[in-house]
Amino acid sequence: MKICFIGSCGHAYRTYREMQTCGDAEFVGIAPGSEHEDIDALDRYGMPVYSSYEEMICTTRPEVAVISPVFGLTGKIAVYCAERGINVFCEKPVASDLSELRVLEKAVKENNIHFSAMHFLRFTPSFYAAGKLVREGGIGEVKLMTAQKSYKYGSRPEWYADRGLYTGTIPWIGIHAIDWLYYFGQKKFLTVNAIHSGNPEMTALCQFELEGGVPASVNLDYYRPGTAATHGDDRIRVVGNEGVIEVFGDRYQLINKDGESTVYPTEAPLLARDYLLGREELSAEEIFMLTRVALIARESADKKEKLRIE
Repeated sequence: MKICFIGSCGHAYRTYREMQTCGDAEFVGIAPGSEHEDIDALDRYGMPVYSSYEEMICTTRPEVAVISPVFGLTGKIAVYCAERGINVFCEKPVASDLSELRVLEKAVKENNIHFSAMHFLRFTPSFYAAGKLVREGGIGEVKLMTAQKSYKYGSRPEWYADRGLYTGTIPWIGIHAIDWLYYFGQKKFLTVNAIHSGNPEMTALCQFELEGGVPASVNLDYYRPGTAATHGDDRIRVVGNEGVIEVFGDRYQLINKDGESTVYPTEAPLLARDYLLGREELSAEEIFMLTRVALIARESADKKEKLRIE
């Protein structure tokens, strides 16, 4: 299977490592997605480097394009590949606005390509196992969910301050937590009331109403101290009518009718490898829905008003 890479931002290298474990993967080339990227970073993949992705696609005729440019350009390049019948595995958010998302959905469906995105954090073993337990009724019916993503800001490229290139903190890191809410609760998003602050947005808070009247929230920040042992602090707490589960780091804590326990899961699917094998657990329809929710949440924060999620 001939695979090319466009851009090396975000989760591109993790994708490369996972796809290397698939025996018939043939990496035919890599090219920048724009002039804003660190071109030197392309060399570490050990594959031919092209000056443009258009030239690379014309020359190599890949079956799969892994798209991970400066975040705001992902949707444009994904549409370009989809319209040429190339299967796509791309960074999230998969579109920078709702209009672009509609164009991408249309291109994916009309060209019948295999499409997925880099929602890797659903497949962190602790989150994956805890979500599966909740979906199987381990805490009864879900009644409340709160999720957190806190990161060190460290040294980031200048384009993070450009909304058109960065897309915003809610679509970039908040979408992971939005994905957790859906994965754990399996409930439709109805409304959102969000706020964010800074350029780039250093903090954000999204409050959702889910079907059945279930409240859910996501809080985000880039203020994790540099002295912290880990780059990020990811958490979710889910309250059910028969128990509570909290996930953080490499473990989850469960309290239900059977008592209290702490579990350290170690196994979960490899999203990028399983994409190549045609057996991923994340559908294109879910990805488009999660992207729509994140973009509407960003709009809610920009407008400072509560919005319905259509």
